[in-house]
Amino acid sequence: MGSESGPPDEERDALERFERDLPESHAVLWTVIIVAAAFDVVTTLAGLSAGFEEGNRVARAFIATYGEAGIGLLKFVALVVLVVTWHSLPDRAAELVLTGFATISVFTVGLNALTLLSL
Repeated sequence: MGSESGPPDEERDALERFERDLPESHAVLWTVIIVAAAFDVVTTLAGLSAGFEEGNRVARAFIATYGEAGIGLLKFVALVVLVVTWHSLPDRAAELVLTGFATISVFTVGLNALTLLSL
């Protein structure tokens, strides 16, 4: 009986295809995206409870279908799509996608905050 040093070659190849390096710039962008997503959900829920209407048609549909949890579900779906997209692209293109998503997310949170401050 010999000891194996790891998974069989086929498993190892599958794992290597699935793994992706996480450059520091991507880690920073993911941090911004996750924090902004959380703030987006919180500010959206605060706005809805204050009587504001959701401006995004897709978000309105999720909220109409799933209630307030719909906004969290929509964010989760968007993040899953972003992970799959990021994983499938080369580094530079993936960084551009993350940058665009982070920019839009921070802008949205800023607009939500300004709306809430107008109360």
